[in-house]
Amino acid sequence: MNIEPARTLKDIPKVTEPTPLKGEALKAFYVETHPARDPDFPTSNRLQEYLFESPPPLRLLFASHPGAGKSTELNRLMDQFQNDFWFVYFSVRKELNIDTLTSADLMLALMEKLYQRGSAEQLIRDKRVIEPIRSWLSEIVKESNIRKKSTAEASVGAGIDGLLAQIIGIIANIKETFVLSHESAETVRQVLKPRIAELRDYCNQVIVELMRNLQEAKPRQKLLIIVDDTDKLDIDVAQKMFVNHSALLSDLHAPIIYTVPLFLINSPDRVRLESYFDTLTLPMIKTFKTTGREHEDGRQVLQDIVYSRISNSLIEIEALNDAITKTGGILRDLLRVIQNASQIARYADEKRITQRAVRSSLNRLKTFYSNSVYGRGELSTEDLYTKMVEVFHAKHGRVPLDERLRLLLYTQAVIEYNGHGWYKLHPLMEEVLKEMGRLDGVA
Repeated sequence: MNIEPARTLKDIPKVTEPTPLKGEALKAFYVETHPARDPDFPTSNRLQEYLFESPPPLRLLFASHPGAGKSTELNRLMDQFQNDFWFVYFSVRKELNIDTLTSADLMLALMEKLYQRGSAEQLIRDKRVIEPIRSWLSEIVKESNIRKKSTAEASVGAGIDGLLAQIIGIIANIKETFVLSHESAETVRQVLKPRIAELRDYCNQVIVELMRNLQEAKPRQKLLIIVDDTDKLDIDVAQKMFVNHSALLSDLHAPIIYTVPLFLINSPDRVRLESYFDTLTLPMIKTFKTTGREHEDGRQVLQDIVYSRISNSLIEIEALNDAITKTGGILRDLLRVIQNASQIARYADEKRITQRAVRSSLNRLKTFYSNSVYGRGELSTEDLYTKMVEVFHAKHGRVPLDERLRLLLYTQAVIEYNGHGWYKLHPLMEEVLKEMGRLDGVA
């Protein structure tokens, strides 16, 4: 199915969904962004170097701001190198509850994906791998008092395929408790907590089985695991997952890429993380330089991204410039603003997106950002606003990292343009501070 740019306002929402590009949409709408990120060392090239040149096994944390384009880059990677790698990909946000995610949850979801893909392509056939994990998972279900579903109760005597179906069914049964019932989820986690090393070992057993059979069946391909959307985790959840359990997550016998939140990399924890993982950051698309002047390459790339999806006759150039300026290089924000503005213009019976429609859409996004900045723990809301004023006035965007800045990076009230390591207020939060009189005297 061919995907084409929008030709009417009604078509715009379909092609501006602020979600990662994949499949036909990737082919139709992908725009090379490295000139606006880090032209000296494109991230796509660095990803390829990690895949093909790093000593095995690869352990990579891939970081950026949410909405910056990590998942699209990973989808492109899988599309480009599908003949070289046998990818096992999953999104924790689609599979699990990211608000309460633990390393045990993630390990179970990973095991499920390994068994699903391996079973589908008949790459797991050894009963010595299959039977022990089936028995172990059944014990976990029994000790956790989880009510079994019929898919998890298939006959033991159903052969290899039946045993594999049981394993997949039991894991799905356990995963459902993580999503639907907080009380049941905590019960399972308490059962798994002292046995997490066993869970890791069973994961490694199936990985070894997959890699051995893959080498025979598809000698050109190597196993590569990608765990996506772990960059959407809350600060405390990400800390527990990647810092407290970094040894566990790095101790899988296969190349693996985890997406992680930028605030985790920008912290004293980086020292510990880099003792277990390689780290790679996807720089933001820059709309301004540290001097305050417009970054022409960045603005051109963002304009190209919009025009790849909609006809340039559907948006006033001034409206597009405003959308680019006020979203700070965050692709998700830019697409969301264009999408909402198209609906505003359509309801007003306008023929194209106007500055008025974009301003209305930006105001909605500004309210979202303003409401997301509030104190947590020992940090007050006033502490955060004081830090934002400091960021605004910082020379060349250089400002000391502290807990206030980490929280502002998490909310994206502050953006790090990490190709050159400097910080800037999200343009809409800059508007908020001016409206509050905290930047008096600033034009």
